[in-house]
Amino acid sequence: LIGGIVYLRFVVTPEGRVRNCVVTRSSGNRALDSTTCRLLEQRLRYRPARDVDGRPVPQTISGEHIWEAL
Repeated sequence: LIGGIVYLRFVVTPEGRVRNCVVTRSSGNRALDSTTCRLLEQRLRYRPARDVDGRPVPQTISGEHIWEAL
């Protein structure tokens, strides 16, 4: 089983979708890194950020995803 921490950055579109995911620090496992971005882009939905007039706008998010080996 594989585990690790993948550090990444991505854009949440005005529609709430994840796009342009990039790994900023590898977990050390290439498959885990690419799977993380692929799954985030396919499955994750966000409530988009809004400007001062309440319109949805793109937002860049940086963070980490922790995979635990069970």
